[in-house]
Amino acid sequence: MRRWRATHADEHNAERRQYYARHREQQIAQSAQYHRDHPEVGRARSQNYRARRYAATGSFTPGEWLDLVALNGGQCAYCGSADQLEADHRIPLARGGSNSIENIIPACRSCNAQKHLMTEAEFRERLASESRDDLESTS
Repeated sequence: MRRWRATHADEHNAERRQYYARHREQQIAQSAQYHRDHPEVGRARSQNYRARRYAATGSFTPGEWLDLVALNGGQCAYCGSADQLEADHRIPLARGGSNSIENIIPACRSCNAQKHLMTEAEFRERLASESRDDLESTS
């Protein structure tokens, strides 16, 4: 079948288009269900697209993202929240960071928005100083 498809690519593509036209609603429903069941696929695709806009090197797969989230216990690496996690770049793309999984850390939406263009070290330092300020103000 692969050989036939390779030698008859135009015919195969025409058949696929016809099949899709006949089963359009079913195909759309299947695709929508898949993306609801696997949100990590959309997140990884979105991050990889964003990285290409910044001309950053590297990319990560949905499987790598799920492994990283599991490694962090399904929690935000900064505050420990189990809310919806986003891929946060340790070194932001805008500051020359890569989009490889080694530069990604799971963060809740709140922490990721607060971090903005800071590196992981800068943000952790800010969190530590804020917690010290809170302790001093309560005593």
